[in-house]
Amino acid sequence: METTEIGQAVEARNANMIAMRRDFHRNPELAFKESRTAGIIADQLQANGLEVSTGIAETGVVGLLRGGKPGKTIMVRADIDALPILEEQTADADYRSRTDYVMHACGHDGHTAIALAMASLMAERRDEISGTVKFLFQPAEEIVGGAEPMIKQGVMQGVDAVVGLHLSSNFEVGKVAMRVGPSMANVDSIKITVRGKGGHGSQPEKAIDSVMVACQLVNTLQTIVSREVAPSDAAVLSFGTINGGFASNIIAPEVILTGTVRSYLSEVRDLMIQRIEEIAVGLGKTLRCEVKFEVAYSCPAVVNDQTMTELVHKSASKTLGEQNVLELPPIMGSDDMSLFLKAAPGCYFMVGAGKSDGTSAPHHHPGFDIEENSMAVGARVMTQAVVDYLSR
Repeated sequence: METTEIGQAVEARNANMIAMRRDFHRNPELAFKESRTAGIIADQLQANGLEVSTGIAETGVVGLLRGGKPGKTIMVRADIDALPILEEQTADADYRSRTDYVMHACGHDGHTAIALAMASLMAERRDEISGTVKFLFQPAEEIVGGAEPMIKQGVMQGVDAVVGLHLSSNFEVGKVAMRVGPSMANVDSIKITVRGKGGHGSQPEKAIDSVMVACQLVNTLQTIVSREVAPSDAAVLSFGTINGGFASNIIAPEVILTGTVRSYLSEVRDLMIQRIEEIAVGLGKTLRCEVKFEVAYSCPAVVNDQTMTELVHKSASKTLGEQNVLELPPIMGSDDMSLFLKAAPGCYFMVGAGKSDGTSAPHHHPGFDIEENSMAVGARVMTQAVVDYLSR
Protein backbone atom coordinates (compact mmCIF):
# COMPACT_ATOMS: atom_id res chain seq x y z
CA MET A 1 0.00 0.00 0.00
CA GLU A 2 1.33 3.39 -0.98
CA THR A 3 1.17 6.42 1.33
CA THR A 4 -1.43 8.13 -0.87
CA GLU A 5 -3.60 5.02 -0.94
CA ILE A 6 -3.46 4.75 2.85
CA GLY A 7 -4.46 8.39 3.19
CA GLN A 8 -7.42 7.94 0.86
CA ALA A 9 -8.55 4.77 2.66
CA VAL A 10 -8.39 6.50 6.05
CA GLU A 11 -10.29 9.51 4.73
CA ALA A 12 -13.03 7.22 3.43
CA ARG A 13 -13.43 5.84 6.97
CA ASN A 14 -13.06 9.12 8.82
CA ALA A 15 -16.75 9.89 9.32
CA ASN A 16 -17.39 6.38 10.64
CA MET A 17 -14.32 6.59 12.88
CA ILE A 18 -15.62 9.82 14.42
CA ALA A 19 -19.11 8.38 14.87
CA MET A 20 -17.69 5.30 16.56
CA ARG A 21 -15.49 7.38 18.86
CA ARG A 22 -18.52 9.46 19.88
CA ASP A 23 -20.52 6.34 20.63
CA PHE A 24 -17.75 5.04 22.90
CA HIS A 25 -17.56 8.48 24.52
CA ARG A 26 -21.29 8.55 25.25
CA ASN A 27 -21.10 5.08 26.76
CA PRO A 28 -17.85 4.87 28.75
CA GLU A 29 -16.99 1.84 30.87
CA LEU A 30 -14.50 1.47 33.70
CA ALA A 31 -11.68 -1.07 33.98
CA PHE A 32 -12.74 -4.70 33.53
CA LYS A 33 -16.34 -3.56 32.96
CA GLU A 34 -15.95 -2.75 29.25
CA SER A 35 -18.50 -5.37 28.15
CA ARG A 36 -20.45 -3.16 25.74
CA THR A 37 -17.26 -1.75 24.25
CA ALA A 38 -15.75 -5.22 23.86
CA GLY A 39 -18.92 -6.49 22.18
CA ILE A 40 -18.84 -3.72 19.58
CA ILE A 41 -15.13 -4.31 18.94
CA ALA A 42 -15.66 -8.06 18.44
CA ASP A 43 -18.59 -7.48 16.08
CA GLN A 44 -16.62 -5.00 13.99
CA LEU A 45 -13.60 -7.29 13.74
CA GLN A 46 -15.73 -10.29 12.79
CA ALA A 47 -17.55 -8.24 10.16
CA ASN A 48 -14.16 -7.55 8.59
CA GLY A 49 -13.23 -11.23 8.53
CA LEU A 50 -10.66 -11.28 11.33
CA GLU A 51 -10.16 -14.24 13.65
CA VAL A 52 -11.55 -12.95 16.94
CA SER A 53 -10.86 -13.99 20.53
CA THR A 54 -12.84 -12.45 23.39
CA GLY A 55 -12.85 -12.60 27.18
CA ILE A 56 -9.07 -12.22 27.45
CA ALA A 57 -8.28 -10.66 30.84
CA GLU A 58 -12.07 -10.53 31.30
CA THR A 59 -12.98 -7.94 28.67
CA GLY A 60 -10.01 -7.87 26.29
CA VAL A 61 -10.42 -8.62 22.58
CA VAL A 62 -7.89 -9.78 19.98
CA GLY A 63 -8.42 -9.80 16.24
CA LEU A 64 -5.99 -11.63 13.95
CA LEU A 65 -5.60 -10.51 10.35
CA ARG A 66 -3.60 -12.98 8.26
CA GLY A 67 -2.12 -11.46 5.13
CA GLY A 68 -2.07 -13.11 1.74
CA LYS A 69 1.68 -13.70 1.91
CA PRO A 70 3.90 -15.16 4.66
CA GLY A 71 5.85 -12.84 6.93
CA LYS A 72 6.30 -11.52 10.43
CA THR A 73 3.64 -10.66 13.00
CA ILE A 74 3.15 -7.13 14.32
CA MET A 75 0.72 -6.22 17.08
CA VAL A 76 -1.33 -3.01 17.22
CA ARG A 77 -2.41 -2.19 20.78
CA ALA A 78 -5.36 0.01 21.77
CA ASP A 79 -6.68 0.59 25.31
CA ILE A 80 -10.45 0.73 25.84
CA ASP A 81 -11.31 1.76 29.42
CA ALA A 82 -12.58 5.07 30.81
CA LEU A 83 -11.97 6.96 34.06
CA PRO A 84 -14.10 7.57 37.21
CA ILE A 85 -14.59 11.28 36.46
CA LEU A 86 -17.77 13.37 36.15
CA GLU A 87 -17.63 15.01 32.73
CA GLU A 88 -18.19 18.76 32.57
CA GLN A 89 -21.41 19.98 31.03
CA THR A 90 -20.47 21.38 27.62
CA ALA A 91 -23.12 22.83 25.34
CA ASP A 92 -21.34 21.90 22.11
CA ALA A 93 -20.71 18.22 22.86
CA ASP A 94 -23.74 16.09 22.03
CA TYR A 95 -21.58 13.04 22.69
CA ARG A 96 -21.07 13.85 26.39
CA SER A 97 -20.95 10.82 28.70
CA ARG A 98 -24.34 9.45 29.66
CA THR A 99 -22.91 7.77 32.76
CA ASP A 100 -22.32 9.99 35.75
CA TYR A 101 -18.80 9.84 37.17
CA VAL A 102 -17.48 7.84 34.22
CA MET A 103 -15.88 9.47 31.18
CA HIS A 104 -13.25 9.00 28.52
CA ALA A 105 -10.84 11.63 29.83
CA CYS A 106 -7.69 10.18 28.25
CA GLY A 107 -8.53 9.48 24.62
CA HIS A 108 -9.04 5.72 24.79
CA ASP A 109 -12.30 6.10 22.86
CA GLY A 110 -10.23 7.55 20.02
CA HIS A 111 -7.55 4.86 20.29
CA THR A 112 -10.22 2.17 19.93
CA ALA A 113 -11.84 3.85 16.93
CA ILE A 114 -8.45 4.25 15.23
CA ALA A 115 -7.55 0.58 15.62
CA LEU A 116 -10.94 -0.51 14.30
CA ALA A 117 -10.54 1.75 11.26
CA MET A 118 -7.10 0.24 10.66
CA ALA A 119 -8.50 -3.29 10.89
CA SER A 120 -11.17 -2.43 8.30
CA LEU A 121 -8.66 -0.78 5.98
CA MET A 122 -6.13 -3.59 6.13
CA ALA A 123 -8.71 -6.38 5.92
CA GLU A 124 -9.88 -4.90 2.63
CA ARG A 125 -6.32 -5.24 1.32
CA ARG A 126 -5.26 -8.43 3.08
CA ASP A 127 -3.96 -10.02 -0.13
CA GLU A 128 -1.29 -7.30 -0.31
CA ILE A 129 -0.07 -7.90 3.24
CA SER A 130 3.02 -10.00 3.92
CA GLY A 131 2.57 -11.42 7.40
CA THR A 132 0.04 -11.03 10.17
CA VAL A 133 -1.41 -8.07 12.05
CA LYS A 134 -2.73 -8.72 15.55
CA PHE A 135 -5.14 -6.06 16.82
CA LEU A 136 -5.22 -6.09 20.61
CA PHE A 137 -7.85 -4.15 22.57
CA GLN A 138 -6.78 -3.95 26.19
CA PRO A 139 -8.97 -3.33 29.23
CA ALA A 140 -7.98 -1.63 32.48
CA GLU A 141 -5.03 0.50 31.39
CA GLU A 142 -6.10 3.24 33.78
CA ILE A 143 -5.53 0.97 36.78
CA VAL A 144 -2.43 -0.63 35.25
CA GLY A 145 -4.29 -3.93 35.34
CA GLY A 146 -5.01 -5.18 31.83
CA ALA A 147 -1.71 -5.80 30.06
CA GLU A 148 -0.22 -8.30 32.49
CA PRO A 149 -3.13 -10.80 32.48
CA MET A 150 -3.41 -10.55 28.69
CA ILE A 151 0.28 -11.43 28.39
CA LYS A 152 -0.14 -14.31 30.85
CA GLN A 153 -2.93 -15.62 28.62
CA GLY A 154 -0.52 -15.77 25.67
CA VAL A 155 -1.32 -12.74 23.51
CA MET A 156 2.37 -12.10 22.81
CA GLN A 157 3.12 -15.56 21.49
CA GLY A 158 4.49 -15.27 17.97
CA VAL A 159 4.54 -11.46 18.04
CA ASP A 160 7.69 -9.99 16.49
CA ALA A 161 6.99 -6.30 17.11
CA VAL A 162 4.39 -4.02 18.67
CA VAL A 163 3.17 -0.48 18.01
CA GLY A 164 0.71 1.78 19.77
CA LEU A 165 -0.28 5.42 19.92
CA HIS A 166 -1.70 7.85 22.45
CA LEU A 167 -3.74 10.88 21.48
CA SER A 168 -2.27 13.84 23.34
CA SER A 169 -3.69 17.28 24.08
CA ASN A 170 -0.09 18.46 24.63
CA PHE A 171 0.50 18.65 20.86
CA GLU A 172 -1.58 20.23 18.12
CA VAL A 173 -3.22 18.20 15.39
CA GLY A 174 -0.87 17.23 12.58
CA LYS A 175 2.10 16.60 14.88
CA VAL A 176 3.39 13.31 16.25
CA ALA A 177 6.09 12.84 18.87
CA MET A 178 8.28 9.92 19.90
CA ARG A 179 11.64 9.12 21.43
CA VAL A 180 14.05 6.20 21.61
CA GLY A 181 14.47 4.62 25.04
CA PRO A 182 12.52 5.56 28.19
CA SER A 183 9.60 7.80 27.25
CA MET A 184 7.17 7.24 30.13
CA ALA A 185 7.97 6.54 33.76
CA ASN A 186 8.13 3.60 36.11
CA VAL A 187 5.28 3.97 38.59
CA ASP A 188 4.71 2.44 42.01
CA SER A 189 1.64 3.08 44.12
CA ILE A 190 2.67 2.98 47.78
CA LYS A 191 0.84 2.73 51.09
CA ILE A 192 2.30 3.60 54.49
CA THR A 193 0.36 2.71 57.65
CA VAL A 194 1.42 4.53 60.82
CA ARG A 195 0.17 2.96 64.07
CA GLY A 196 0.56 4.87 67.31
CA LYS A 197 -1.56 5.02 70.44
CA GLY A 198 -4.78 6.99 70.67
CA GLY A 199 -5.65 9.33 73.49
CA HIS A 200 -7.20 12.60 74.56
CA GLY A 201 -5.87 15.70 72.85
CA SER A 202 -5.29 17.33 76.24
CA GLN A 203 -2.92 14.57 77.37
CA PRO A 204 -0.45 13.94 74.52
CA GLU A 205 2.09 12.44 76.93
CA LYS A 206 -0.21 9.43 77.38
CA ALA A 207 -0.56 8.80 73.65
CA ILE A 208 1.67 8.22 70.61
CA ASP A 209 0.64 10.70 67.97
CA SER A 210 0.37 9.01 64.57
CA VAL A 211 -0.64 12.27 62.88
CA MET A 212 2.56 13.97 63.95
CA VAL A 213 4.61 11.00 62.76
CA ALA A 214 2.80 10.95 59.43
CA CYS A 215 3.58 14.66 58.95
CA GLN A 216 7.24 14.03 59.72
CA LEU A 217 7.29 11.19 57.21
CA VAL A 218 5.83 13.29 54.38
CA ASN A 219 8.47 15.97 54.94
CA THR A 220 11.43 13.65 55.52
CA LEU A 221 10.73 11.34 52.58
CA GLN A 222 10.97 14.26 50.15
CA THR A 223 14.70 14.39 50.89
CA ILE A 224 15.17 11.14 48.97
CA VAL A 225 14.58 12.94 45.67
CA SER A 226 16.46 16.09 46.66
CA ARG A 227 19.45 14.42 48.35
CA GLU A 228 19.76 10.78 47.26
CA VAL A 229 18.79 10.80 43.57
CA ALA A 230 21.28 12.38 41.17
CA PRO A 231 20.00 15.67 39.71
CA SER A 232 20.42 14.18 36.24
CA ASP A 233 18.08 11.27 37.11
CA ALA A 234 14.50 12.50 37.33
CA ALA A 235 12.26 11.14 40.08
CA VAL A 236 8.99 12.08 41.77
CA LEU A 237 7.46 11.17 45.13
CA SER A 238 3.98 12.56 45.72
CA PHE A 239 1.48 11.74 48.45
CA GLY A 240 -2.14 11.83 47.35
CA THR A 241 -4.06 10.88 50.50
CA ILE A 242 -3.68 11.14 54.28
CA ASN A 243 -6.43 9.50 56.28
CA GLY A 244 -6.73 9.15 60.04
CA GLY A 245 -8.40 10.38 63.17
CA PHE A 246 -11.94 10.77 64.51
CA ALA A 247 -12.28 14.21 66.11
CA SER A 248 -10.32 17.39 66.76
CA ASN A 249 -9.71 16.52 70.42
CA ILE A 250 -8.69 12.87 69.93
CA ILE A 251 -5.13 11.81 69.12
CA ALA A 252 -5.45 9.38 66.23
CA PRO A 253 -4.17 5.84 66.80
CA GLU A 254 -3.57 5.27 63.07
CA VAL A 255 -2.90 7.24 59.89
CA ILE A 256 -2.67 5.82 56.36
CA LEU A 257 -0.70 7.59 53.62
CA THR A 258 -0.86 6.70 49.94
CA GLY A 259 1.33 8.06 47.20
CA THR A 260 3.03 7.55 43.88
CA VAL A 261 6.71 7.00 43.07
CA ARG A 262 7.93 7.67 39.53
CA SER A 263 11.25 7.51 37.69
CA TYR A 264 12.67 6.52 34.31
CA LEU A 265 15.51 4.22 35.37
CA SER A 266 14.95 0.90 37.12
CA GLU A 267 17.91 1.49 39.43
CA VAL A 268 16.43 4.82 40.55
CA ARG A 269 13.10 3.12 41.14
CA ASP A 270 14.76 0.43 43.26
CA LEU A 271 16.64 3.03 45.29
CA MET A 272 13.46 5.04 45.90
CA ILE A 273 11.44 2.07 47.10
CA GLN A 274 14.24 0.81 49.34
CA ARG A 275 14.88 4.18 50.94
CA ILE A 276 11.18 5.02 51.45
CA GLU A 277 10.73 1.81 53.42
CA GLU A 278 13.95 2.25 55.41
CA ILE A 279 13.22 5.85 56.36
CA ALA A 280 9.54 5.23 57.11
CA VAL A 281 10.17 2.22 59.35
CA GLY A 282 13.22 3.80 60.99
CA LEU A 283 11.56 7.13 61.71
CA GLY A 284 8.54 5.30 63.04
CA LYS A 285 10.68 3.44 65.54
CA THR A 286 12.41 6.65 66.60
CA LEU A 287 9.03 8.25 67.30
CA ARG A 288 7.59 5.11 68.94
CA CYS A 289 5.19 4.16 66.12
CA GLU A 290 4.86 0.96 64.16
CA VAL A 291 5.10 1.67 60.43
CA LYS A 292 4.09 -0.75 57.69
CA PHE A 293 5.18 -0.08 54.10
CA GLU A 294 3.47 -1.66 51.06
CA VAL A 295 3.75 -1.36 47.29
CA ALA A 296 0.18 -1.65 46.03
CA TYR A 297 1.08 -2.00 42.35
CA SER A 298 3.97 -1.34 39.99
CA CYS A 299 4.38 -0.64 36.29
CA PRO A 300 7.74 -0.42 34.51
CA ALA A 301 8.81 2.45 32.29
CA VAL A 302 7.74 2.62 28.65
CA VAL A 303 10.97 1.96 26.75
CA ASN A 304 10.90 2.30 22.97
CA ASP A 305 13.15 0.10 20.85
CA GLN A 306 15.58 2.08 18.70
CA THR A 307 15.01 0.19 15.44
CA MET A 308 11.22 0.25 15.75
CA THR A 309 11.16 3.90 16.76
CA GLU A 310 13.33 4.83 13.77
CA LEU A 311 10.93 2.89 11.54
CA VAL A 312 7.87 4.71 12.96
CA HIS A 313 9.70 8.02 12.63
CA LYS A 314 10.38 7.36 8.95
CA SER A 315 6.77 6.27 8.39
CA ALA A 316 5.47 9.41 10.10
CA SER A 317 7.83 11.63 8.11
CA LYS A 318 6.66 10.00 4.91
CA THR A 319 3.06 10.61 5.92
CA LEU A 320 3.18 14.05 7.54
CA GLY A 321 6.52 15.57 6.58
CA GLU A 322 9.68 15.54 8.69
CA GLN A 323 8.87 18.94 10.22
CA ASN A 324 5.79 17.47 11.91
CA VAL A 325 7.62 14.61 13.66
CA LEU A 326 8.86 15.83 17.03
CA GLU A 327 11.24 14.56 19.70
CA LEU A 328 9.07 13.59 22.67
CA PRO A 329 10.28 14.90 26.03
CA PRO A 330 10.21 12.17 28.71
CA ILE A 331 6.82 12.03 30.45
CA MET A 332 6.33 11.22 34.15
CA GLY A 333 3.00 9.60 33.33
CA SER A 334 2.85 5.82 33.08
CA ASP A 335 1.21 3.24 30.82
CA ASP A 336 1.20 -0.55 30.94
CA MET A 337 1.97 -0.56 27.23
CA SER A 338 5.41 -0.95 28.81
CA LEU A 339 4.74 -4.63 29.47
CA PHE A 340 4.06 -5.34 25.80
CA LEU A 341 7.25 -3.44 24.92
CA LYS A 342 9.21 -5.67 27.31
CA ALA A 343 7.83 -8.74 25.54
CA ALA A 344 8.62 -7.55 21.99
CA PRO A 345 10.48 -4.59 20.45
CA GLY A 346 8.20 -1.71 19.61
CA CYS A 347 7.31 1.94 19.66
CA TYR A 348 4.66 3.90 21.57
CA PHE A 349 4.20 7.39 20.18
CA MET A 350 2.06 10.47 20.77
CA VAL A 351 -0.38 11.93 18.25
CA GLY A 352 -1.32 15.58 18.60
CA ALA A 353 -5.00 16.04 19.48
CA GLY A 354 -4.89 19.47 21.09
CA LYS A 355 -6.17 22.82 19.93
CA SER A 356 -3.71 25.01 18.08
CA ASP A 357 -4.28 27.87 20.57
CA GLY A 358 -3.20 25.67 23.50
CA THR A 359 -6.55 25.84 25.33
CA SER A 360 -7.21 22.09 25.46
CA ALA A 361 -7.90 20.63 28.89
CA PRO A 362 -5.23 18.22 30.15
CA HIS A 363 -5.68 14.48 30.36
CA HIS A 364 -7.75 13.15 33.29
CA HIS A 365 -9.55 16.50 33.51
CA PRO A 366 -13.40 16.66 33.50
CA GLY A 367 -13.24 18.96 30.49
CA PHE A 368 -10.87 16.80 28.44
CA ASP A 369 -11.73 16.29 24.79
CA ILE A 370 -9.81 15.62 21.60
CA GLU A 371 -9.77 17.40 18.26
CA GLU A 372 -11.35 14.59 16.27
CA ASN A 373 -9.41 15.16 13.05
CA SER A 374 -6.40 13.89 15.03
CA MET A 375 -7.70 10.34 14.64
CA ALA A 376 -7.16 10.34 10.89
CA VAL A 377 -3.58 11.47 11.48
CA GLY A 378 -3.00 8.65 13.95
CA ALA A 379 -4.59 6.05 11.68
CA ARG A 380 -2.50 7.13 8.70
CA VAL A 381 0.80 7.09 10.59
CA MET A 382 0.23 3.79 12.35
CA THR A 383 -1.06 2.04 9.23
CA GLN A 384 1.98 3.28 7.33
CA ALA A 385 4.26 2.00 10.10
CA VAL A 386 2.62 -1.44 10.09
CA VAL A 387 2.85 -1.68 6.29
CA ASP A 388 6.49 -0.53 6.30
CA TYR A 389 7.40 -3.06 9.00
CA LEU A 390 5.81 -5.98 7.17
CA SER A 391 7.34 -4.89 3.85
CA ARG A 392 10.94 -4.96 5.10
